[in-house]
Amino acid sequence: MKVGDSLNINLLPSQAKFQADKIKLKKKIRHYEMMALWGWLVFLIGAFVLFFGSGIILSASQKKYQQAVNIFQSDTEGIVLNQLLKYRAKALGQVLNDRFEYAASFEKVASIFSDKAKVSEFELNDKDKSFTMTVRASDKDGVDYIEDRVLEVNEGKVEGVKKITITGVSYQVRGEWLIDMEVMI
Repeated sequence: MKVGDSLNINLLPSQAKFQADKIKLKKKIRHYEMMALWGWLVFLIGAFVLFFGSGIILSASQKKYQQAVNIFQSDTEGIVLNQLLKYRAKALGQVLNDRFEYAASFEKVASIFSDKAKVSEFELNDKDKSFTMTVRASDKDGVDYIEDRVLEVNEGKVEGVKKITITGVSYQVRGEWLIDMEVMI
């Protein structure tokens, strides 16, 4: 036996030892019961706070939603009218972009050739928005000029005119060349 072991010796009778152990066990059980009771109490309080708090938050969200719905319903006509105006403006803009500009196209076609070649006949084909025209040249230099301009247009060097197709060439007795062509805008 060691020197410090004598303090741990229990000299109580065995009946008292049993009762002391029983009392210690009851205290431990009571302690665990109180901890479980407090745990359940905290859990119930948390559940009630969560239940009622979520109810309050839900009712506030429903009020905001109802206000937004009321505002939307009161301004439905304005919204529909606004959308209708936007649609019509967009459709009008598309029509204006897609329409054929007669005056501008006449000016473009008339400006293809300078004074070296004169346009004598000029006709618009509405079906495919092309022009049929006859260009007069008084000499070989004029014919060369017309050929060069047709090449420039077909190579894409002249803006606003897509293509020129020569449909016929004739020489008049007066020494004048007539070149028939179709101009695509």
